[in-house]
Amino acid sequence: MTMENTQSQVRIQSDLSDSIITKKGLRQGDSLACLLFNLALEKVVRNAGIQTSGTIFYKSVQLLRYADDIDIIARSRTALKEAFLSLEKAMVLSN
Repeated sequence: MTMENTQSQVRIQSDLSDSIITKKGLRQGDSLACLLFNLALEKVVRNAGIQTSGTIFYKSVQLLRYADDIDIIARSRTALKEAFLSLEKAMVLSN
């Protein structure tokens, strides 16, 4: 019922990342999950400095946020890495 001790991988084209272990998480389907996710990450996304308006056609990175999920779409690996590191840094600073 939770994301505790699950493993995930990220695929970019045909390359798979190393496994990522999720140690804690919200129970899927919980009506508060979406609200808590949005409250926690809204500040992180704002502090990351990633432009959130417009579409991927006019910029190098697009964030898709829905319910309890966030996706980073980028035109290049470099842009994807920079966006991820910006989000990670903003998350660490907001804790």
